[in-house]
This record gives sequence, C-alpha cells and structure tokens, in this order.
Amino acid sequence: MEGIKQSYRNITQYGLSLRFFVLHDYYVNGWCPDFSFQPTAETLEKLRNFRFKYRNLENGIELALDMHHDFSNPIFQQEQIFNFTFRNNNPFFLQFTDMPFVSSGMMLFDTSEAHGESLHEGNTIQAQHFMKTGKDGLNGVLRVRHQPAKPLWGEGGKPYQYYIRFGARKVKLRYIFYGTKDLMDIFSKFIVEESDNMHKIVTFGSPNLIQLKNGEPAFECTSEQEIAMKNLWNNPLIVKREKGNGTPFDYRKTLPYPKPDGVKYDETINGFVTEIFVKL
Repeated sequence: MEGIKQSYRNITQYGLSLRFFVLHDYYVNGWCPDFSFQPTAETLEKLRNFRFKYRNLENGIELALDMHHDFSNPIFQQEQIFNFTFRNNNPFFLQFTDMPFVSSGMMLFDTSEAHGESLHEGNTIQAQHFMKTGKDGLNGVLRVRHQPAKPLWGEGGKPYQYYIRFGARKVKLRYIFYGTKDLMDIFSKFIVEESDNMHKIVTFGSPNLIQLKNGEPAFECTSEQEIAMKNLWNNPLIVKREKGNGTPFDYRKTLPYPKPDGVKYDETINGFVTEIFVKL
C-alpha cells in the first residue's frame, strides 16, 4: 500500500502554458486545419530540459509544463527561443486566401512582437508578412520566446494565447453554361440569382454568349459584386429560364457552389474570379 501511495505522489502534473491558433475567414468556424507544426531538433531538446509537453491541435499547438518542476535554476532566468516550423498542406490554400498568388513563400511570427494575442499587425495577415522564397510551398516559423520578465510558465497561472489570422480572397462568381444548340440560341432568357430573394448579397449581370476552347458555344453570367470565398454557402444559387412574357419560369436548376480550384486572376476585370461550369 505504501508503494502505491509513493507512486501516486510522484505522478507528474502538467499545466497548460501556451496555446497558438491559426484562424481563417474562409472557414465558417474560423479554424484553419491546413498547417502542420513541428519543433526543430534544438527546440525539442529544450522542451525536454524545461519539462514541457508539446501537442499538435487541429489548428495550432499547445505547450504544457511540469507544475512541480523547480524553475529557480539560473538557466531559466535567461531568454530562450523555441522554434516551431510549419508547412501548409492544402494545395488550394492560396486560391481562397487573401495573399500574393505565388507558389512559394515564408512567414515568421514571434511572440515577442505580439499585438495583444495577435502575432501580426492588422486584422488579418497582409502581403508584408509574406516573403517570397525559392523553396516550394508555403512555410514558416513560429518563434516562442521565454523571457525572464515574461516566463513561459505564465502569469498568475493563466496560459498565454496567441493566434494568426488569414483573410478570405474576394472573387466574382462566374457561371459558364453549356448544352444543346437550342438552349444556346435562347441564352438571353436565362437568369442567375440567389434562391432566397429576401437576403441577397450578390446579383448577376446579363448572360454573355462565349465560345469554349473546344469551339462549342456557351454563355456566362458573372456576379456584379466581389464576395469572400467560404467553405460553406448558406444561400443556394439557381439558374432559371423564362417561358414567356407574363408566364411562370419553365426551367429551374440549383447551381453548384464555388470551389477553390476554380479561382483564377482575370486581367479583363483586374481581379479574381471563380469559374464554375454547368451543363444545362
């Protein structure tokens, strides 16, 4: 029995020290799951020496420390840096993110440069936080600092909390319709709109006849407003066709939601569009 009691007394108790989150306006819940984090080899050794536990979250990391550890050692009275590298795992991330439209780049965030809980100036990450590199992909470093005036074991038992936040790319929606010749001949009678007429946030211009790369005729409808990309859309869009003056519509079709893989830059409007092809 005494051995059991002794083992119980020696159980290490960990308390939360720091949480770091990645946020994104594209996701309805605000949480961005598109990054993976890993401590450098040097940082991993420091975490062991400082008696820290490191854990990956769905959208970030957290650190917990041994509550019974003696932090009076002089090494803990010196500044220490813990570096965590991160990498983006979503190949369409830049399509729906308000950032430079390039294939590679790096970001650096430092807890000593925090603006409250945010690790960057402004509401969301801007172009100045993004450095182009020759390394493929979107990468970065999270630099967590332990400072004698602001030790990592927190203030008054309350853990530190930091975040970075990405904005959603604003685009115009462009639906491209194709089908039989008789439908293309009456393209001007088609209308694209939101199904809920009471809560409209986007309207569409008149359809324009175009030619696809394969030479087939088609028509397109482009939204008059830019809207922020979302992973979920609340108000479905529909295309409908008039039967004739003063008579009900005789055609109605619910349209697919915009997807990141359809986003591209359009020089004719000096902005981004997301193209969605629909067969009538």
